[in-house]
Formats: sequence, C-alpha cells, structure tokens
Amino acid sequence: MIACSNRDTSPYEATSMRFQLFWSIPPTVVLLGSLIIYLPLIDGGTTYFPVMTMRLAILGVVCSWLIQQMRQGCVVLNRCRVLPVVGIFLAWATLSMAITPYKNAGVQWLISLFCYGALYAIVSQGVKTSEHARQVMMVFVGMGMFEGLLGIAQYAWLGELRARGTFFNPNFFATLQVATFSVALGMLTSVPWRESHGWKRVVLCGAAGVSFSAFILAQSRGALGALAIAALYITWSRFEKKAVVALALIIVALALMPNPLSRRLSEVSKQDPYAYSRVDIWKSSLERITEHPWGTGLGMFKYASFQYRFPNDQSIVRYGKRAESAHSGFLQIAVELGIAGLGIFLFGIWVWICEVKTVVKNQLPDWEHGLVVGGVAAVLAILSHAAVDSVFHEPALVMSMIVIGGAILTFKPIDASAMGQWRMPFSFRPARFALILFFGLLLSALIIQPAAAWYSFSHGQAHAKAGRQDLAWYWLEWASWIDPGTTGYHDALARASLHRFEQSREPQWLVKAVEEERLATELNPLDGRFPYRLGTIFDSMARQGLSLDQQGSALKEATDAYHQAIRIDPYSPLNYMGLANIALSQGRRNEARSWLQQAVAYEPNYLPAHLRLAELSLSDGNVTDARSELETIVAVQKRYQRGAMNDLEHQFLDVNPGALQNSLSLKLEQ
Repeated sequence: MIACSNRDTSPYEATSMRFQLFWSIPPTVVLLGSLIIYLPLIDGGTTYFPVMTMRLAILGVVCSWLIQQMRQGCVVLNRCRVLPVVGIFLAWATLSMAITPYKNAGVQWLISLFCYGALYAIVSQGVKTSEHARQVMMVFVGMGMFEGLLGIAQYAWLGELRARGTFFNPNFFATLQVATFSVALGMLTSVPWRESHGWKRVVLCGAAGVSFSAFILAQSRGALGALAIAALYITWSRFEKKAVVALALIIVALALMPNPLSRRLSEVSKQDPYAYSRVDIWKSSLERITEHPWGTGLGMFKYASFQYRFPNDQSIVRYGKRAESAHSGFLQIAVELGIAGLGIFLFGIWVWICEVKTVVKNQLPDWEHGLVVGGVAAVLAILSHAAVDSVFHEPALVMSMIVIGGAILTFKPIDASAMGQWRMPFSFRPARFALILFFGLLLSALIIQPAAAWYSFSHGQAHAKAGRQDLAWYWLEWASWIDPGTTGYHDALARASLHRFEQSREPQWLVKAVEEERLATELNPLDGRFPYRLGTIFDSMARQGLSLDQQGSALKEATDAYHQAIRIDPYSPLNYMGLANIALSQGRRNEARSWLQQAVAYEPNYLPAHLRLAELSLSDGNVTDARSELETIVAVQKRYQRGAMNDLEHQFLDVNPGALQNSLSLKLEQ
C-alpha cells in the first residue's frame, strides 16, 4: 500500500494550491505588476492622465507604508547601497530649484524624480524573494510581448511606416522591445533545454521572436546599438569569446538582408534633413555645460535652447530647429543639474553594477541566473540607448528600468540580522500622522493640478477651433486659475483676448492680452516667444487712434519687448522685423535697414525682410540693390515652390513681389 504522504496530488488539491499561491502574492508585487502593465497603455505613459495615475499610486503606497511603520513604532529598511545614492541625487535636484528660472516646470520634473526614487525604494524593500522578482519580470515580458504584437500589426496591416505600439515615439517602443528580448534571451541561453518545461520554452521563444521582429519594424537607429550591447552581454555570459563572433554575424546579417531597419539606415538622410543633427545638439550641450557647470536648472534644457539654435542650410527656416532635449539623457542631466548632478547619477550606476557583480558571482539556479543576466542586459540596453536619445523622458522606460534593476538585486543574499537592516524609531504621534496626511494631500494636489489644468485647456482649445469664443475663454481662464504657474495657459488667454479684440474692437481686450503675456514672460524669462508676442500687442495698440503721448509710450513698450526677445532668441527674424517696422513708422530709415539686414543675415529665406529692403532701396533710387533683392525673392520662391510647408515656412515665403516688379519696371523706364 502506498503511503498517504506520497500519494499523487488530486486536481482539486492542485487547483487549491494555485489559488493559495495567487493570494499569497504580496501587495508590492501586485502594485509593480499593475504598473508595468499600465505604463505603456496610453501613449507610452507620457500623457497627463496616466502620469497622474502612476504618481498617485506611488504616493499612496509610500504614505500607507509610513503609517504602517509608525504603528509598528520603527522604520525598518533592508540595507541597499543604491538607495543612499538615490537620496543624494534627489537632494541635489531639489537644490537646483534655486537656480531654475521657470519654477513650475522644474517642480513637475522634481515630482517625477521623487516618484522614480520612491519606486526604487518600493522595489528594493518590497520585492523580498527571488520568486517575487520572477513574477514581476515575467509580467514585464508579457507586457512587452503584447506591445510587440501590436507594433507588428500596425506595420503589417494598419499602414504604419514604423511600428510603435502604444508609444508616440517608435524609438522608445524599440527600446522596450530590446529590453523584452533581453530578458527572454537571458532565460533561453541560461536554462538547459532539457530542464525547461515545454510551455515555458514556447512562451520565451515566442516573446523573443515577437520582440525582435517588432524591434526591426520600429526601425530605430539608437535602439540598434542598445540591442548590440544587450546581446553582447548575454552571449558573453554564456559563451564568452565566441559571443563576439556571433554578434558580428548578426550585425552582418542585419546589414545584408533586406529589412525595414536596413532600408531606413540607408535612406534616412534623404527623408529627414535633421537626421544627423544630433551631433550639433551634443556639441551645443557640451557648450552649455562649459558655460554653466552648475547647471541651468531642472527641466530647463528646452527653454534655454533659444540661444543655442543651430543652422541647417537645407531648410527653409535656417535656424528653425530648437532642440527640446539633448538627445542624450546623460548630457541632459549634466546641462540641467551640472557636472555634479551627472557625477552623482553615474556613481549610482557604478554602485548598482558593483551590486550586480555580487549577484552574478553567486551560485544561482539556472533560471535565476538567466533572469539576472537578462535583467542586466535590459537595463544596459535602456542606459545605452539613453546615451544617444531622450530615453529618460519616457516614464514607461525609466520605470521599467527601475523595476528590473531593483528586482534582480533580490537574488543577492540578504542578511536578515540587525546588521543587514536600517532601523529608526518612529512611534505613533498624532502630529506625525497629521504631517503625513498633510504632505500626502499637498503632493496629491500638485500631482492632480497639471492634469486638471490640461483638461480645461484642451476644452478651451476645442471650443476656440469651433468658433465658440465665450466657452473657449471660460475654459482657458479656468486652466490659468487651476495652474497659474504654467506659461502656456496665460499665452493662450492672451491670444484669445486678441481674437476678442478683433471681433469687438474694445481696447480692454488688448489690455488683458498685455497682462497675460507679461505674466507669461515673468514666469519663464527663458522663452523668447512671449516678449515677441508682447511686442506685437503693443505695436497693435499703438495703431488704435491713441494720442501722440500714448502712441509713443506703446511703441516704446513694443521696442523694449522686441529687444528683450532678441536677447533671449537672437536668431528669430521676426523680432528684427518688428523693430524695423517701428523705426520706419518713426522715420528712422537707416536704423530700419540695419534691422532688416540683421534679419536676412540669420535667415536668408525670410522674404518679407528682403521685400522691405527692396522697397527701401527703390524709394532711395538705388535700382541695383532693389533688383538684387527682387531676384533673391524670385529665386527662393522658385526653389521651394514644391513640397508641403508648415505655418512658419509659409510666413517666410508668402510674399507677393508683383507690386515691386511693377514699380521697378516703371523706374527703369524713367
């Protein structure tokens, strides 16, 4: 008779055990798994609502954990060498707010950084066993596989030129696929084929095949380097020196075999005139670091870019490109947080690598070793792509990197004794409880604020496009009231005020436009667009039948605003054109000619300035210069007469030289 203890498990008991295992999953793993699934579902996690939801979820977990620790009378943390470095980096980012000109944008970036730091703390303290780490990483593989299938469907059946999944940027989608491929490949190369279950092999092979195919269809140049680094690390861990040969064969195959990625690599320069402008952006970033070694302020890269434009002679607007990011996460950190900020960040990566080395050297089971190798490769892929692209701007990728990077450290042996923990007395006090609630509510308000304001702003924009100006004004005013620190809402109110003035001709709307544009200029002194628009409003005000004194005062305000705009953005011809028009209205023809010449010196294709120079030359009797300007206008319009143009390019080219041609013909006949 077979002993009872050795009998086979019945189907009922097996099902019961599975349910018990499911319900034994800790809340931290459920939270992390939910975040991983949710991260890329709406525009890659970059829109207001998903960002708000993720931030609130992390804040809720932190507040709940603090209250729980307070009830136990002591805060207990597992020792983690990376966590103190994260704290130092966050402290430095907080200090940078002192030099951040546009506080509102800096505060939102600071909240993002604190959420990332809190997420790493949740992972390092909440994922306590290797089984929990495996569960989290398998959720990541499943999510990446779903994204990959969606991207393949987009390219194959939905007419997308590049697969992108739910991401707005195919490059970020490609990086996620490389990370997914890395985890799956790490498992496949580490676990012996005979020791792995059939369904696991099918899932891992499927995930690797789908993610690699989706990566190819995303056609990302930057992610190709990330794939090479991840594949090299995985194959080196398994095959050592043979890995170099295998990787070389893969690269040669990708280069020789016809595929969407190889075609884009060969044709990208023809499709995009800015395809190789990243080198210029990196040079500009290094120049900024040299000029501001302590940083320009958190989140200020794109706003400080007005003075660091770079020319593109193939484009209609020569200085039209204004880099909104450094296209390198590391350079952007150095620009905004200074050399010290980048140093702290790199030191954190070095500490993490030292911890990873300890994990890899341990005698781990094959499947654990495969998860660690694949996880390290995924983190290295994201970091390496961040060196040549704005990967750190994508919350889905940053949070995935944090979760994976923290989870694999779980495989390191943890000393459960008091020496392996940090303990800090934290007994229950009503005042402490009240402070936790107060700061929780305060941070919740700061998190909800931008999403609520954007909701109102988008409603206002929709009503404005539909011609419902009263409703547009109502929603835009609500947006500026909810989030008074955001310049875009005040600028939108100024534009709406100008529209109302054009309809009613009531001067109070011009005054309102001035107030809103001035407020936008004060809130963000780095944005050259606001003082330019302020100058145009004062210029318009001066033409409203004012007294001579009032007209002179308005023109002086306009002149000051244009000069301020030039100091911020010296490359825009619109500011020089505005000053030239004021000088002409006051009879200062030589000064006007000087401003116009500066405009065309920066932007040779800005035809309104050429037309005005031709008119000035013709009125002075200088037929040769007038004819030269006319020939320039005709040649530029002929060169760019074909092809789609945006509004700014139309503003550069849409002039009618017919009247000038007639006047010049009459002058020649005389």
